[in-house]
Amino acid sequence: MLILMIFILFLSFFNMLFISGVLSGITYSQVQALKNFMSSDITVSPQELPVRKEFILNQNEIRAEIENIPGVIGTSRRYLLAGSLVFDKDKNGQFKSVSGAIIGFDPSAESKVISFSKLLRKGQFLSDTDTDQIVLSDALAGGYGTVAPNELGGVKVGDKIRITYSNGIMRTYNVKGIYNDTMGIYETFISAKEAESVLSVYNSANQILVKTDDNLNTVESYQAKIKKLVPTLKVQNYKDLLASFASFLQALDLISVVVSVISLIVAMITIFVLIYVNAINKKRQIGILKAIGIKQDIIIKAYIFQSMFYTFCGLSIGGIMIFLIIQPLLITHPIPLVEGLMNLILVYSPLRVFISAMSFLIAGYLAGRIPAWLVAKQDILKAIWG
Repeated sequence: MLILMIFILFLSFFNMLFISGVLSGITYSQVQALKNFMSSDITVSPQELPVRKEFILNQNEIRAEIENIPGVIGTSRRYLLAGSLVFDKDKNGQFKSVSGAIIGFDPSAESKVISFSKLLRKGQFLSDTDTDQIVLSDALAGGYGTVAPNELGGVKVGDKIRITYSNGIMRTYNVKGIYNDTMGIYETFISAKEAESVLSVYNSANQILVKTDDNLNTVESYQAKIKKLVPTLKVQNYKDLLASFASFLQALDLISVVVSVISLIVAMITIFVLIYVNAINKKRQIGILKAIGIKQDIIIKAYIFQSMFYTFCGLSIGGIMIFLIIQPLLITHPIPLVEGLMNLILVYSPLRVFISAMSFLIAGYLAGRIPAWLVAKQDILKAIWG
């Protein structure tokens, strides 16, 4: 009975920690994916007030100033365009057209702030001087196992695609590479040099991405320093850009809380039943103890000690299993949730682990005290007679 009780409590605490750790890990992985593949740590956008502007002018000078801030690892600029992509797969005049976002950037600078090149699936990545080549999303290309509402029917590396930009300019490009669009962004990439040619601009940008060292300072501190340098521009950190994920992340937190509460209730009921049945079976012994002068409070404390022993053993085994076996195992042998983007990991904050452990111990204390008190408070003669 002792072994079974400890095993049940171990499973309850293990379940509480494991599920909350997985959900926190998914949240952490989502945020890291956003930073590593989309926004980096900080995004600088053109002026909005008092007059909205389309571009950040003199971006070279602004980026040089930002990079002088201690802790800033690197910066990169981006041009945001839109256009229609047209592809004739069978070269028979049957064209397929898809509209999508087109990003112009400097690949050499981009590699310092975004790990986008790691998603390359086929071909090669762009260089700064490429003006007649593009890198295409596999969801837009089609034929790579992805499910997309609009795709071009099976574009391969080396194929030619015609793009008509929103300003009316039309150009033909060779597909240099196809990337794994695990983020579902459906974007096409060209060099910043080519984007400037299409837009007829120079030394400008629609966005500046900033990579920072979070071990040196907080992202909010970097954001404040950059805002001080460029007070007219819009400066956001990755947390500001999580608005679209906010409801999803809140749902994960809610699930984690519900699972933790259920695990606590299961543990509490299990201890309560065992202590209560144990006390009922020893009702006569309890009556005799009270008759010879043993105080009721001492009897209750004996059962509380028994309950806390079960709880502590279950908590200890569960903690050892999670932190010394499961968590290191997932680090050395990661289980991919999204290939190349997210792995199954367990993430915990010391505060959350402390709260979980204390909640478990408090539940064990109450589950031992209440049934012991219910039995021990009975009249001595009634208890002896059973």
